[in-house]
Amino acid sequence: MTDFDSKLERIRALLERRQAEAVVIARRDNFAWLTGGGESGVILNQENGFVYLIVTRKERAAVALRADADKAEEELLKGLGFTFHMLDWKSAGIEAHIRSLLEGKRALSDIPLTGCTCDAAAIYELEYPMTETETGRYRELGRLTDMIMARTAKRMRQGMTENEIKAEVLHACADYGAEVDVLLVGSDERIEKYRHCTPTDKKATRTVLLSPVLRKYGLHSNIARMVCFGSVPGEVRKRYDAVCQIQAEIIAASRENVAFRNIFRLQEKWYHRLGFGQEWLEHGHGAPVGYMLSDASVLYDEHRCMTSGQAYEWYVTVSGAKSAELVMNTGGRQEILSMTGEWPEKAYRTEGGAVIKLPDIWVR
Repeated sequence: MTDFDSKLERIRALLERRQAEAVVIARRDNFAWLTGGGESGVILNQENGFVYLIVTRKERAAVALRADADKAEEELLKGLGFTFHMLDWKSAGIEAHIRSLLEGKRALSDIPLTGCTCDAAAIYELEYPMTETETGRYRELGRLTDMIMARTAKRMRQGMTENEIKAEVLHACADYGAEVDVLLVGSDERIEKYRHCTPTDKKATRTVLLSPVLRKYGLHSNIARMVCFGSVPGEVRKRYDAVCQIQAEIIAASRENVAFRNIFRLQEKWYHRLGFGQEWLEHGHGAPVGYMLSDASVLYDEHRCMTSGQAYEWYVTVSGAKSAELVMNTGGRQEILSMTGEWPEKAYRTEGGAVIKLPDIWVR
C-alpha cells in the first residue's frame, strides 16, 4: 500500500467515526501531508493553498482556478485519482463552488467553511503515526538542520549584524534545499529582553541565539542554537544549562501514551525548581510538529497523548537562553533528529538517571 492510499484509509476511518460524508482540505500543511510533500500555495505567507481537496468515502475531487489547476493536475496530483473542477477568475470562487458540491452533505474541513464543521485538530491527528517514508524524510531534515546551523556558526564573525547572520542562514538553506518559515536571530542584550528576536542591524558582540523553523517535504524543524565569541559569560552558562536540564527531563519523559498535559506540568515543575518560575508564562512550551508548524491545540485538550511515530519540539526558554530540538518517538525511544554530530554536545543527567546529549554553546 502506498503512503497516499494509507492516508486515504485514515480519512475514510475519520468519516466513519464522525458519520460524515466528506473532508475538505484547504490548508497547505494538510495538502502536503496527503500528497507527500506537495505545495498548494502560491502566496507563501498564507496558510490556505490555491487548490482545495475533497475526499469522500469513494471519490476525491480538486477545486482550483484555471491559473493553478493545470499545474496541480499535471504535477501535484498526477495519478492520484482526483477529478478536477477548474474555475475561471470570474466565478464565485473556490469556497462557493465547494458549498454547491457539498450541499446537503455532512462535511468536515480544516478551515471555517459555510456548511462544514471545522475540526482542524481531528485532521492533524491523522498524520500519526508517520509512515516509514516520512520518518526517513524527517531524519534527512534533521540532518540538514544540523548542517545548516553548523555552517552558519562557522561563518559567523564577531561584529556581524544580526541581518548578516540571517543572510548566512538563508544562503545555507538555499544550498541545502530547505525553506524557512521563521527566522529569529538575536544577540547580546536583545536575547535577554525579547523571546522573539527578529533580526536587526545590531552588531553581535558576544552572544548569538539562532532560532529558525525550517521546512522540507512539507515537514517542519523548529530548533534553537547559541554561539559565543570568546569564553561563555557565567550567567549565560547558568541559564543555558538550566534550559538544557529542563529539555533533558522532558525528552526523557516524552513517551508513547503520556498525556501532553503531564509534560507541561513537568516543565513547570523544573522551571520552579531551577529558580526560573517567574519565566514559566513568558513563552509557549512546544507541541507536536510535522506538516503543521506546531500543533498548539494539545495545550487545551487534557486527553491528548503522545503517540509512536510522532515528532515534537519543546521550547524551553528563559531570559538570555533557549533550547529547542527536533525529537521523534521511534520504536519506543526518543530520537533527537536534529543532532547528527555537526554541533558541539554536552550531556545532561536527568533526575531519573537518563543521560541526554544536547547541543552545547558553540564557542568561536
